[in-house]
This record gives sequence, C-alpha cells and structure tokens, in this order.
Amino acid sequence: MSSTSELQFIETDAGQIYDFILYVLENGVTEELYPGDERRIFGEALTSLVVALYSTMNDSAKQSTLRYARSEVLDALGEFAGVYRIEALPATTTVRFSLKEAVSQNIIITKGTRVTSDYSRYFHTKETAVLQAGSVYADVEVESTEGGSNYNDIPVGEINVLVDLIPFIDGVSNLSKTDGGGDEEGDEDLRERIRLAPASRSTAGPKNSYKYYAVSADATVADAHVASPSPGVVLITPILYGGEIPDQTILDKVLTACNADDVRPLTDKVEVSAPTTQSYDIELTYYTTAANETAVVENIEADGGSIDQYVYWQGSSLDRNINPDYLRKLILCPEDSEGNHLTGADRVVITKPVYTELDATTVAKFSGSLKVSHEVEG
Repeated sequence: MSSTSELQFIETDAGQIYDFILYVLENGVTEELYPGDERRIFGEALTSLVVALYSTMNDSAKQSTLRYARSEVLDALGEFAGVYRIEALPATTTVRFSLKEAVSQNIIITKGTRVTSDYSRYFHTKETAVLQAGSVYADVEVESTEGGSNYNDIPVGEINVLVDLIPFIDGVSNLSKTDGGGDEEGDEDLRERIRLAPASRSTAGPKNSYKYYAVSADATVADAHVASPSPGVVLITPILYGGEIPDQTILDKVLTACNADDVRPLTDKVEVSAPTTQSYDIELTYYTTAANETAVVENIEADGGSIDQYVYWQGSSLDRNINPDYLRKLILCPEDSEGNHLTGADRVVITKPVYTELDATTVAKFSGSLKVSHEVEG
C-alpha cells in the first residue's frame, strides 16, 4: 500500500452495504423483495444507520495510525514516542506605568495587573513592581494572558488601557511592539515531529535528529535546514511560521536545544544562523472576458487572492526556488481558503519574477514592488 492510498479497515460504501443487507433479507424470507415491499423499505432505512456506524468504527480504527490520528488521539500517540504538543507561547512587551505628578509614597504594581489595547487581547504583569516615591513612571514586563500569534505586532503606545485600577496611576503605554507569541502546535506539525522522533534518540549526529530538536525548541519554529559545510561543523538554519526570520532569541533557543550534551556528538560543533533572503518583484498582465472581469479581479487581486497566496507560499519555506509558474497556476486556477475552485484568468503574461534557484538556506521575500494590470478580451 502506498503512503498516499486511503486506508479502510471496514467497508463503508453505502451501495455495497445496501446490497448486502438486501441479500440477507431476501435469503431470510426466501423470496425476492420488490420496491415498495415494507421489508425492503426497512432494509433501505437500515442502510444509513449501518453506514454511519461503520464509518465511526472505521474512523476510530484509522486514528490508531499516525497518518490519520488527530487531536487527543495524536497526542496519545506522541506520548509513546516521548513527543508532546508544543503549547502556545505568550507575547511580551514592556509597559510604562506613569503618573502626571510624583507622589511621596511607593506605588505597588502587583503581579497579574492587566492592561489592554482593545478589550479583547489582555496582558498582565509578570512580576510585582514598585513605582518608587518621587518617580513619575515605572517600566514593567508584561505578557499576554493567553498564548497565540494574534497577540503579536501591537504597535508602540496602543496598549493604553489599565484594566485593574491602581491608585495614582494616570496612564499606561507599551514601549515596544509586542512579539514572541506563538500558536499551539497543529496536528500536521506534531505528526511530523513524531515521525522524526526515532532519529532524536541517536547521538551520532543524523540530520533528522538535529531537525527534530530545532523545531521543538520554540513553538514559532516551523522548519529547519541542517547541513555540514565543513568536517565536524553542523549548521542549522531555522525558519518561523509564515516565513518570518528568527531573531537572536529564537536562534539562541535552537542552539541550546541542539547543542545539549545528550543531543550533540562530542566531535560536532553546532552553529545556528538565520536564513538569508532574496527579494523579488511582481509584474504581470492577465486577461479575462467582460462577463468574468469582476469575479476574476476579485479572485486575483483582493486580500487573500492569488497574489497574496503566492507571496505567502513563496516566502514561507526554505529550499524553495522563486517559481513564477506557481504564480501562473494561482492566477489561471485560483482557489479560496477552503480549496474551492474559483474563476481565473484566461491567460497571463508574467514579466517578474523570473525563475531563480535559491540555496537551501535562502528564503524568497516579496520586495513590495507590485505592478499588476488586466485586460478584457472578447
């Protein structure tokens, strides 16, 4: 059986189940059951119940395999391999608690004091802090009350609402953009780490072992390339979800995970570096009919359309050459976020980007230069 074939433990085809039920009924009553016979109608009604039951049993059996397991079942399979789902990480920033005028007493900012920017994303102080008498502000580290990437990128100054009131405090404001938040690991990423787990038990330095520990170092790490540019040197290049380039904090986490004594062979020197980037422009003209013009323009140029999908795809992975043919595919055969086919262009002429081979540690990044036009034919 190939790895892509559909695995079935129990037959769930409604037609075959109906034929079998009718066969059993007719053998039981020793006569043919014609349409309209109440006994045949009973068999037809019974078919849907048996199909539902068999489908549930089949799904339960399939989830015992790594390929089909999901959610809690996948977590349980991971436990056997010593692999656990990476939890969501909170975003962090520094918030300044300020006074209009200094007062003659210390002001206690208790641990857990909440602030927000929009009454939907809340942050709280990580430790108790003191705004000293005579001072007009105190800077305090805060983190989001829940983990998730949606807490990232709140601009400077927008966290300006003090939820838990503190006497004398007149204002709050974040001093830096929020970052560091990561979503809980999804099923597909956890599944891949479980597959890599056997290699993690080796201390001989296999590539998959280093990759396993690299992607396990932080919830934001999506993938890692492992190479040996010279004897005894192992170079690990991680990339974050969405093609984000890791900062020094993430690089340090990956190095710590991969350089541990029980991971790194004694003779290996482990180095971790961020991916390099190669920029590209987009310049193209696509053609459509008058009848389809509105829908095609929407499907290609709107938010989340073909252009946006290409930019995300092209920049979200290492070891991916700049490929205008994939952009061509998205323009001629666009799909929505659920994989439904949409109306595409009749043809397209792509001037930029041009096909460019990239090395395995380089990620393509859209430069922001976008020249897209369309013409109506026919």
